[in-house]
Amino acid sequence: MRDGDEFVDEEGAVVNDEGETMSGGDETMRQATKERASTGSALCFRSVVRVHGTGPTAVRALGPIDLDVADGEFVAVMGPSGSGKSTFLGLAGALDLPTEGRVSILGTDLDELGTSQSATLRRRAIGFVFQELNLLPGLTALENVALPLELDGVSSSEARSQSVEALARVQMERLSHRFPDDLSGGEQQRVAIARAMVGERRLLLADEPTGALDSVTGEVVMRCLREHVDRGRTVVLVTHDSSHAAWADRVVFLRDGQILRETRSSRPFLPRVLGPRP
Repeated sequence: MRDGDEFVDEEGAVVNDEGETMSGGDETMRQATKERASTGSALCFRSVVRVHGTGPTAVRALGPIDLDVADGEFVAVMGPSGSGKSTFLGLAGALDLPTEGRVSILGTDLDELGTSQSATLRRRAIGFVFQELNLLPGLTALENVALPLELDGVSSSEARSQSVEALARVQMERLSHRFPDDLSGGEQQRVAIARAMVGERRLLLADEPTGALDSVTGEVVMRCLREHVDRGRTVVLVTHDSSHAAWADRVVFLRDGQILRETRSSRPFLPRVLGPRP
């Protein structure tokens, strides 16, 4: 399935983390937009360009790119440093706007939203998981997960109920009373994932969520993300780790701000290799 820092796609070709085919034939697997659109689009990029700065100092960080992520799809984004991954994630999370082109999230065109509407979209529809976690140290795991719901006007009792359920999905309900400093790095990351999952959010964006974790804990985190997708939600994962990208349904390789190639993963093999959940 995988060998070192290389990714084996469903055609048997070995691909490195920059999207270069190491063996096998032509493995370019760009799927037709209409093929994925039949299930509904969670994320849509059309001729998107993002330029930072103006004049002679302007830098094109991304684009032009076209990409569709279907509802219920797990997409991993890989590429070397400076390839545009962070810019892509900022646009996908409605944290930024394209210089050119159109970004649509769950059917909503970002250009049509004002500042407060964009904030509402992020709060209600998008969950974020970052390597830095950003858990509040003065709140318990349960309170950290419940906070976004309470800020959105959900009653404390309902927020607590939904948060307990989210923590159970990542096997953290027994530690819900603990503060972040009393949890391991992997446990903190699972709390952060539960916070991103809680409520009715349909799109989860994860930026190197396993970067500071050991390999075993990283696999636990990836299993949580995979199971979230298997419940019908959408996940976009930015990662440098090809073994973690193999959990996705599709891997998109970026280089110099453009999509170099895409490949389908043969990830259904992985859960059987790793065995049942502990």
